[in-house]
Amino acid sequence: MNMNVPEKTSDTGDKPVSRRKARRKVLEILFEYFQRPGCEIHDLLHRTFEEHLFGPQDAEEGLVIGDILGTNREFIENIALIVAERCEQIDQILAAYPHEWKFERMGMPEKTILRIALCELLFTDTPFKIVINEALDLAKIYGEVESNRFLNGILGSIIRDIDQLKEKHGIAS
Repeated sequence: MNMNVPEKTSDTGDKPVSRRKARRKVLEILFEYFQRPGCEIHDLLHRTFEEHLFGPQDAEEGLVIGDILGTNREFIENIALIVAERCEQIDQILAAYPHEWKFERMGMPEKTILRIALCELLFTDTPFKIVINEALDLAKIYGEVESNRFLNGILGSIIRDIDQLKEKHGIAS
């Protein structure tokens, strides 16, 4: 799936969010999804897009503001749905990588960032370097101190194994 198409402008004149902010919105949605058992991902997506829960224009760092349109909306929906629907498979893959720390013991922000990054690595054509850089930037904002170094090591190991992982899990390249 090619998600590198430029974003359309808003009918309201508001500036559309960047792909970086789209990834942050995916993190916000999935963080809530994993924190609220029984919550449906489709309900969170509906609430996000149909009720325009993006934050005020003077929002603090961390809140995504602006219109989410076209390819960025599609990106957010696709990544959120894939992670939610394939969470067990994604977590199984991720559990094999942090050798000095069990995946289950990681903080929710770090787990969610890794899930998003692995989803992009497996199911999109986003270049690996961009996926890693964006995941590390998210970790700097939302993760524990030094977690970006830990996540960098895990993602580097996953990239070395990406072809075998895709083959083992029946994911087309």
